[in-house]
Amino acid sequence: MTPASGGTSSPGPSPRDDDRGGAAAPGGAPERAGEPVEGASGGAGLGAFLRALRNRRRPEDVGWPVHAGPAGPGGSGASRRVPGLRRQEVADLAGVSLDYYTRIEQGRVGEVSPAVLTALGRALRATPEESAHLHRLAASPARRRSSRAQAPARPSLLALADSFAVPAAVLTPSLDVVAANLVWRLLITPPGQSLTRDKNLVRDHFLEPYARVLVADWSLGARAGVAGLRVQAALHPHDERVQQLVQELLDRSEEFRRLWSMPDVDGSTHGRHRLLHPRAGQYTYDYETLQPPGDEGLIVTLFSPVPGTGSQEVLDTLLAEHHRGTEEERS
Repeated sequence: MTPASGGTSSPGPSPRDDDRGGAAAPGGAPERAGEPVEGASGGAGLGAFLRALRNRRRPEDVGWPVHAGPAGPGGSGASRRVPGLRRQEVADLAGVSLDYYTRIEQGRVGEVSPAVLTALGRALRATPEESAHLHRLAASPARRRSSRAQAPARPSLLALADSFAVPAAVLTPSLDVVAANLVWRLLITPPGQSLTRDKNLVRDHFLEPYARVLVADWSLGARAGVAGLRVQAALHPHDERVQQLVQELLDRSEEFRRLWSMPDVDGSTHGRHRLLHPRAGQYTYDYETLQPPGDEGLIVTLFSPVPGTGSQEVLDTLLAEHHRGTEEERS
């Protein structure tokens, strides 16, 4: 079944699929397989994410021979030079026309129905999180979250972070730290630096050398950070700080550019990670993120020590060192 157009653009000639895993872009230039996934929601962001999913999939993933296209208009049977799916193949699997799918990928469809998005996710063998992200990106502005990331946090919310005995911080959608309790700052801040220093968790992970010392599995943390930032960028498309952060990291970090070109998304609110504090030792923690009612965009994150790992002793050591230093300054 071929749905009617959801946009205002009139259909042009059907783009020609080539053997490089993608259709020819307007003007005849083939799209790049490694093109970064945009942080913005709407047509451009949806199209970029679809391209990333399509470039990741191989013909054998969907049950087709490696060296042949599917039966039908796009199935030339020619050998492939890259493993990604062609637009025609995705369109056939999803039950839509090549022209309609091409216009979705190029951001030329005003609104894509949930049924079509579900069919595209199924065609591209998207994970549940990736399918949910397709729907996030396609949501109209009225259905996406309004951004209040730049508004000051309520004093009571800051007091809440201070009240926890475990490391706790208040974060914006761009993962700027707007408040953190003492034990969180002692655990995260590089030794010798001010505990009041402004921090952004993703930016520091990629641009601060200390992150490679502190984070036990830097690569895993990098991938999780990018996947989480992509979700925030879709949920808060009008948050300028989110978009500025993405652009800064694209400009300054090769690792970030590589990961941003992948379609990984992660909207999880809990998990387990490890830090290696240079003085106090290994801290294994379960993180939880909480969404306070009435503070759209702000989240509270907790790093709770895992029992039996010696992690509580790490916090005790850091607090004891801090109190000794404070007493010495007073004396």
